[in-house]
Amino acid sequence: MHLARMPHMNTIRLLTAVGLAATTAISGCNYCGADEQHAVSIGAGIDGVTVVRDGATRRIEVTGRATSPPIQRSTFDFVFNTIEGSRTGEGIALTFSGPDPVTDETVALTLALPVSLRNGDQYAVGTTFTIDVTLDGDPRGFGPHDLQQPNQAEAAFTIAKYTFPPPTFTVNFRAVTSTGTVRVTDRDDGRLELALNLSFVDANGKTALVAGSAQVVTEKYTPPCLS
Repeated sequence: MHLARMPHMNTIRLLTAVGLAATTAISGCNYCGADEQHAVSIGAGIDGVTVVRDGATRRIEVTGRATSPPIQRSTFDFVFNTIEGSRTGEGIALTFSGPDPVTDETVALTLALPVSLRNGDQYAVGTTFTIDVTLDGDPRGFGPHDLQQPNQAEAAFTIAKYTFPPPTFTVNFRAVTSTGTVRVTDRDDGRLELALNLSFVDANGKTALVAGSAQVVTEKYTPPCLS
């Protein structure tokens, strides 16, 4: 999952996909019976996500989609299976990120939660940890997580500005303490929705409030039969 938006990236991906399809058709390769493919989509829930900082309220468009590759297979499978209903392991880390629509900074919230994730569960946020905002995403932001307390959530929150060249993320806010709650509002096999009510403070004493809802959904699909 990429945390930053790169210019013309959608166009490049589209051209690559078209070229691959054309190459497949010409070569006569047959994908019938291919294994089922998996993905994990991460986004805002029905209420969206808002961030209040320096007296300004911003609605953050949270979007993300994870697959393996590029994510390591064991890491991806852990997240996919947990959202599908598995309770193996201790904690799971999920990152919700998107651009500030005014400043174009990248806003990244990582939550580490118990894998139980029962509908109606509410977790108080305890430990605050750190992730880095990068083009490819910090590996600590997606996958298994060792919780400090088994029944508490943990959080990381960073706001950074991307500039190029050279590719650089300048951190403008990084939480050192956090309080609040995360509540499971919708839990089905393959779907998780969370209600967020969080407060973060950085090393300079500045505060950021995060509220709203976020969701994680698994995807299953079979590649089309080409011959």
